[in-house]
Amino acid sequence: MESIRPLGGGPYPWYRSHGRGALVMAVLLFAAVTGLYIIDFGTGQSVDIFFVLPIALLAMSFGLRGGLIGAAVGFALFAGVQLAFGSDEISVMRWVTRGTGLFLLGFLLGHATDQIEAAQRRTIADLEERQALAERARRQAEALEISDSILQHLAVAKWMIEVGNDDEAITILTATIATGEAMVADLLPIRTGDHSASDGELRVSDSTG
Repeated sequence: MESIRPLGGGPYPWYRSHGRGALVMAVLLFAAVTGLYIIDFGTGQSVDIFFVLPIALLAMSFGLRGGLIGAAVGFALFAGVQLAFGSDEISVMRWVTRGTGLFLLGFLLGHATDQIEAAQRRTIADLEERQALAERARRQAEALEISDSILQHLAVAKWMIEVGNDDEAITILTATIATGEAMVADLLPIRTGDHSASDGELRVSDSTG
């Protein structure tokens, strides 16, 4: 069995994030309740009702599977003590009551734990999807800004060429290229870094050649 791990870094009880510790604690509880049940057997005390403690711990730690396994272990221990130390006349109603109660607890609490876990996972998935959509919208807006800026500068450079001011047109085109590279660098820092490194290598190679 695997314990249910914390999602999104939120605070979780120890038994949700430390499955091995929860399993050891459940085994100790089963042993303690069984020993106490044997000691007090025949006194009329309903000590076996405390089997719900390790069952609840397993259900909250491992979900439905843990709850059902815990209920099976608890009922097996209850039945073992009854058969070993009980009289020949064992109340059928007592068996049915204990078995139903233990398995119902394991099922309901384990199922509820699984539903809570599934709801948390859906919440995390929805949050990640919203963040991805927001990032996509941001990048589209920045891409439109780059396109508009470049087109405006190209229009000015074209007008400069038409009026015969070639030097000013070249200056504008050079500034446009630098501005476009800077904007793209903000959008794609990793790729730009790679390209920058490649360009640097090329420049070094050219200078050494």
